Amino acid sequence: MNIFRRILCAAFIIISGVFSYSAAIASNYGPGQQIEKYPQIIEDTRMAYLAKAKISEKLREMNETRKREITLLRSAATLHAPPGRLKIEATLPREIRYNMTTPVYLMIYVNDKFYRRATCYYRVVVYDKVLIATRDLPLEREITAKDVRIENVAVESQGEVYLKDTSSVIGKVPSRVIKSGTPIKENMLQSPIVIESGVNVTIVSNKNGIRVAAEGIAMQRGRIGKVIRVRNAASKKVLRAKVIDAHTVEIV
Repeated sequence: MNIFRRILCAAFIIISGVFSYSAAIASNYGPGQQIEKYPQIIEDTRMAYLAKAKISEKLREMNETRKREITLLRSAATLHAPPGRLKIEATLPREIRYNMTTPVYLMIYVNDKFYRRATCYYRVVVYDKVLIATRDLPLEREITAKDVRIENVAVESQGEVYLKDTSSVIGKVPSRVIKSGTPIKENMLQSPIVIESGVNVTIVSNKNGIRVAAEGIAMQRGRIGKVIRVRNAASKKVLRAKVIDAHTVEIV
């Protein structure tokens, strides 16, 4: 029992010493020193608001008017600042990248002197009504109205141009495999092959208002508007000609 009391007394002495030491530190530094030195509080919500406003301003400058979502991923922590005239400037260190993390720097000044930089992180998603593939579209298969539909989707970037008119894709073929659900861009499509290598074609030439036609043979497969090599059947001369239709090419 005596041993137990001795242990309790020793513990009481140690704890009392700790409190006495803490009290001594407090009396040396004085109460409220940190609050007096950094009285201004910059709330995390205020910084997040300024950062989001900067993103919205940039989107307006980009003439981005489509439906969008600006989602806060991580806000800067609440900060304390010294007394003085407070100014916060929001800046974007790089261009806004859709569907990716976008940082916004908050430059904090006190009496026009730089104090600290904080960072908020957002994700910007922009939506547009565009044509998407309703099924996997293989190479060289002509697209029909059943192969596409209009849907509101998240776009990749501000500069991307997606097709919105069904008539602009009907009759064309994919230049690469287009997976189901993929928004369709013009560079994904091409005209179908209308001339096969080795078939007979009519070679026409228009010069100074005079049109001349000759028989020839296609030496390459061709799509409307594309240039292929053809051979004049009479002279055997190889020429470069633009495909006009399935039977006609025009010397370029």
